[in-house]
Amino acid sequence: MAVVAVAFVLPSRASSTETEPIVVSGLASRETCSPCHPRLDTSDGERVNFDHASHLLVQCMACHRAPAHEGGGSAVPAMESCFACHGLQHGPVGMVASGDCSSCHPESFPLRPVTHVEDWRAKPHAEASAAGVNGCLLCHDAPLDCDACHVEQNVDVVAMPALYLNALPRLEARPAVVVDRAATPTASQCLYCHPDIDDFDVEGLVFTHNPHLERAYRCVSCHPVFPHGAAGIDRPEMRTCMRCHGLEHNGKGSVASAECAKCHTEGFELMPSDHTRPFLSGEHSTLATEDGAYCSQCHAPSACVECHNGGVELADGRLSEKVIPEGHLEPAWRSDHGGVYLAQKGMCVVCHTTEFCQQCHETTMPHPATWLAAHSKGNGTLPKDCAVCHSDRKTCQECHHAAVRSAELIPENCVRCHEEMDTDKPTEIEVAGLAEHAVHFAVAQPDKKGEPYTCDDCHIGFGSGGVQVTSPAMGPHDMRLCYECHGALDLRNTLIAPYSGAELCLRCHSDLNI
Repeated sequence: MAVVAVAFVLPSRASSTETEPIVVSGLASRETCSPCHPRLDTSDGERVNFDHASHLLVQCMACHRAPAHEGGGSAVPAMESCFACHGLQHGPVGMVASGDCSSCHPESFPLRPVTHVEDWRAKPHAEASAAGVNGCLLCHDAPLDCDACHVEQNVDVVAMPALYLNALPRLEARPAVVVDRAATPTASQCLYCHPDIDDFDVEGLVFTHNPHLERAYRCVSCHPVFPHGAAGIDRPEMRTCMRCHGLEHNGKGSVASAECAKCHTEGFELMPSDHTRPFLSGEHSTLATEDGAYCSQCHAPSACVECHNGGVELADGRLSEKVIPEGHLEPAWRSDHGGVYLAQKGMCVVCHTTEFCQQCHETTMPHPATWLAAHSKGNGTLPKDCAVCHSDRKTCQECHHAAVRSAELIPENCVRCHEEMDTDKPTEIEVAGLAEHAVHFAVAQPDKKGEPYTCDDCHIGFGSGGVQVTSPAMGPHDMRLCYECHGALDLRNTLIAPYSGAELCLRCHSDLNI
């Protein structure tokens, strides 16, 4: 006889159901189950051996007469559901599915129900049978197991039914509970399946939701995406926790404790498995450079500095060498390091504490939350401190110039912040932008009758010029903006401002040879 192997494959519709809402209160179906259970795995449990693959031609709800997950648990189909097919004779076709106990139950499983106490054969089973004997026939052959005993014991009862009658409960309609996996995770999306959201056990982890809910943290703070999907359970990484644990809140202390024992059990192995001897002896430099935030979850800067200063015995027995990044040795580092810090291109905090920065900077580094409101009270070194990191001052100017958007271009309105515009000649002012403004203090258009310019005469929209320098070859001046007045005529065909072309440059730069 030829043996033909037939494989049943469900049509893939992952693309259409990937983000569709799930009716979790509904009966089992492919649409309800497959988003979290894409594989129809075999179940080899203590109670039953079951394989979904051999049941693919049967509707899910034929066995799952209630929602698969409800009230914090998983609803296992009752044995009555199985006997709708197992042990059923289908005319001349024969038995639909085997009714032998060993076909579904492992050898170690005790077949006698716990209700069948020691004296069950006497009075207890008679009282239970008063409600009906159909359930007894799931396991018992009536003529052999029941009737023969009743005759022997001279029990005055009629013969038992010969066959088990398939009788399943009616499906009850219920309100739909919908979970939208594409929506922002909220408690309402979890509580139907997890009425006790802390009823879980992750080895080595100590965690409860309640302290976080009391602080009104939103679920999305730790669960940015829906936690269940085809790939499994998406649990927050440790770095998600470290956004609060160990974080010092300005003036308020630590937001949450960073002690290991607060989140991990006593016997939990704290050292990651990848921290091998070679890793601890130098190979960790790659990870520390590419993902310093990973290291800082457990290691304070002091731990790194001690070893990087040299002379500390490594895991392989060698002594550590002094580690200084190559960029720190370049002459421009002193003026460039602020921009690197702001761009988060370096792991400055690995070696440098706030106290270290304040040896040079009188400004608190990094700035506390109250800094913006208080920074105007800084001392005379403040502007120099700011320039180390904030080389692009457009953001500063938008705020600092807000009060003078339509102010007149006269010394009184400028020298309060820019003293050099009052004490130095325009040609001696180092900052080109200030020099350009200073030369206009004493300039007035004829049709303005001696009135000085105002800021918004040139700065349309204010904060930055209408034309920006796009080529470094043009230097600090973009003369296109200047020539909108210098050498140009107004509507009356009158010269707006003198000095067109190179003549304007020679007003300040007499040695240009042009």
